[in-house]
This record gives sequence, C-alpha cells and structure tokens, in this order.
Amino acid sequence: MLTPVWRRFWKRTNGQGKKLESWWERLIVNAVFVIFVFVLLILPHEIGHFLMAKICGMKVDRFSFGLGPRLWGFKRGETEYRISAIPFGGYVKIAGMEPGDEHSERGFRKQPLGRRVLVLVAGSVTNYLVAVILLALTFMIGFYTFNLEEAIIGEVSEGSPAASSGLSPGDRIIEINDESIESWEDLAFSIKNSEEEVLKLKIQRNDRIFDMKVRPVFYPEAGRRMVGISPVRVLKREDPITSLAKGAQEAFVLTRVIFLAIWGMITGEVPIGGVRGPVGIAQFVGESVRMGVSSFLIVTALLSINIGLLNLFPIPALDGGRLLFLLLEGIRGKPLDLKKEELVHYIGFLILISLLFLVTYQDVVRLTMGD
Repeated sequence: MLTPVWRRFWKRTNGQGKKLESWWERLIVNAVFVIFVFVLLILPHEIGHFLMAKICGMKVDRFSFGLGPRLWGFKRGETEYRISAIPFGGYVKIAGMEPGDEHSERGFRKQPLGRRVLVLVAGSVTNYLVAVILLALTFMIGFYTFNLEEAIIGEVSEGSPAASSGLSPGDRIIEINDESIESWEDLAFSIKNSEEEVLKLKIQRNDRIFDMKVRPVFYPEAGRRMVGISPVRVLKREDPITSLAKGAQEAFVLTRVIFLAIWGMITGEVPIGGVRGPVGIAQFVGESVRMGVSSFLIVTALLSINIGLLNLFPIPALDGGRLLFLLLEGIRGKPLDLKKEELVHYIGFLILISLLFLVTYQDVVRLTMGD
C-alpha cells in the first residue's frame, strides 16, 4: 500500500513542495519518515552508550531499540539485542545499574567515576556526530544561494518598476548614474542611497551595451527604495573536508539557537505551547521532506542535536539526571543508595511520560484545528 502512495506523492509534488491531496496520504508519508528519523536519532544514541560501555569493559545485558514488550531479537555473546514495540525510545541495560545487581564485578557501579561519566555522555556525543555528518551532507549535496559577487539579474518581479522598464533576467548592470557597479552589493547600495527619482542604468545584455531608465519605488515592508530585481541563484557545493568543518560549525550554531529557545521559554518570551511531541515532529519532518533533501537533512540534524542536548539536562531518568547523581557521589566521596536513586529516576520517568502525553495531545489538537 505504501508503494503506490509513495509514487503518487513524488509524481504529484515533483519536488516543488505541493501538498498531498488527502489527509491519509500525508499521514502515511509523515509516519514513514518520522519512523526513519527516530531510527536515525535513537539508534546512534544507544549505540554510543553501548560501544562506550564495551570499551570501558562493562557487561551489557541488553541493547534495545524501542521501549516496551519485545517484538524480535537475538542473543550474541553476553548481550541480548532486541526490537521493542514502542519505536519512540530505546535503552542499553548495563549490569549493575539496577538494585540487586549493583555488586556485579563488571557492572556499572563497580567502575571508576570517570568511566561511568564517559558512558553516560557517549549517547549525546554520538547525536552530535550524527548531526555534523547530516549537516556536512547538505554542504556536499549543495544548496542554492544568491550570487552577490556580480550585478547580474536573476529574477524580475512581475509588475515591478524593473519589469516596466524592460529589464530581463541575465542583464548585467554596469553603471548606475554614471557610477561603476561591480557587485550586487554596489547595486543595492546605489539604489537605496540615490536621491534621483529616476535612475540611469547602463546594461550589458549578451554582446550589447545600452542605457535604460528605471524609477525606484519605496517598499514599506523593506523600508527602502527598490526596483523589483533579485540576484542569480547558484548551486554551491563544498568538498568533504570543508563540509565537515562547516557541518561542525552549523551544529554549534543550532545548539545556540536551541539554548536561546529554552531560555526564552524560561523567561516567557517564547510560548511553551510551541513545544512539539511525536505527532508535531512527524508533521515537521513531513513538511521538510516536501521542501527537499537538504531541508530534511537540516531538520533531522536539528532533532539530533535536540535529543543529545536535552538528554544532558539534569532531569531524573535522563542521562543528565544520572550525571547529577555521579556529581553528588564525587562530592560525597561515596555512592548514594541505589534504591533511592532508582526511585527518583522512576518518578522522573513518570513525569516525562506524562509530559509526552500532554504535548502529544496538544499536537493532535493543533492538527485537528488546522494550526
């Protein structure tokens, strides 16, 4: 059933961002991609914990993609690998992390503090690595940007002064009011700051050079005079090494954006109602797919950074909550009671699940109300 829907989706959109005709088609396509995204985000996170635990010599009892009842799995060596029923999560069960098993010689609590910290942060580090790779792919695939180095017209707005004067895409503007124009920045500066009501342009069109006049119009939304032209759009690609460097840079930029958003929610500048759950994320991912591959990769990278960052917050049941208990252990010089710690994590888990249901309900309300 997915195959014909998928073919019709691509045929209908043709990469131009047109909407699917029916709600069930949108639902199926969004569901397919959101499951793919969750696999791409959750699996590396848990693999990070798993590999670091193995490197540190810990015994790993179970590696699970998903939460809840076991659907399928197998055991290799001392570790059970399984797929569980609820795909929105996953976990690595390391010996010694639960009451009654804390005395295992290769268990988590028998390891030095530093190794335990490494295991807990490894998941988030892996999420960041995934985000960097995804962002690097966007630079390697390429993205359209404006060519500002030359004063060549890429598009003329319909009904604009430029269109009325006869300017066309591909025209190179050489002079404005007898002043030489080398770049698009020169062009924009001259139009904005000229006091003349009518601008005298010298245009190069193919092998011809001729004069033309255009009368700029003040656009209130832009706050300046314009003639209704835009630069040429060019596809810009980077080599793999440069792409990785720029991917890492963009990952830190996105991290800053996330921190500012969280701070905005704390201060009340950003409404908490804007938080999205699984349904909202599915809708978000679906929209990014219709916008193109690069948009999809950027959105997935943003979600990966979100998961990596939020997991480090000092909230019980999350990696950051367990790191907080390790910090207290380091200050006290001895571990806290494991049963009490697990009770705190259990309460934190219940709170997180409740919040998940709440934001999911809000997502459904927004979806049904057409917001």
